[in-house]
Amino acid sequence: MNSLAASPEPPPAQHLPGTAAQPPMSGPVAVPDRRTVRAMSTRELGAAGEDLAAAHLLACGWQIVERNLRLRQGELDIVALAHTTLVFVEVKTRRSFVTGVPQAAVTPAKLRRLRRLAGEYLMERSTPHRDVRIDVIGVHAHPEGTFSLEHLEAVS
Repeated sequence: MNSLAASPEPPPAQHLPGTAAQPPMSGPVAVPDRRTVRAMSTRELGAAGEDLAAAHLLACGWQIVERNLRLRQGELDIVALAHTTLVFVEVKTRRSFVTGVPQAAVTPAKLRRLRRLAGEYLMERSTPHRDVRIDVIGVHAHPEGTFSLEHLEAVS
């Protein structure tokens, strides 16, 4: 499982252009505003999960192109460039695993919708890229106020 630490930042990873950066490997991340996870509304929890996912992608050397982009058919959580690949990232945040892991919420129907949104984005914008893919980041909010995440690449 990939995680980020809120403690001191490690030096930027050195990697060759066109190769994937290795994500940072460390413990769970502290909640940004020190409130307990239970006290956060669903909207606040989702925003904290998306902030954590964006920080993870930046730490991996990715460039965030857009966040919370509203299109006619729906919303894209994060659009990012991983070297020459344009990546559409769906972020799912959960407090517990009662209904399954966060990534399980990305059903085949949701993937079809994400593909349509990606197509709409590509028709309307000209972000330079060589490849396109859809990733999912599942964020688990622990009761003690920390988060952990798992980044699944190329789910579709």
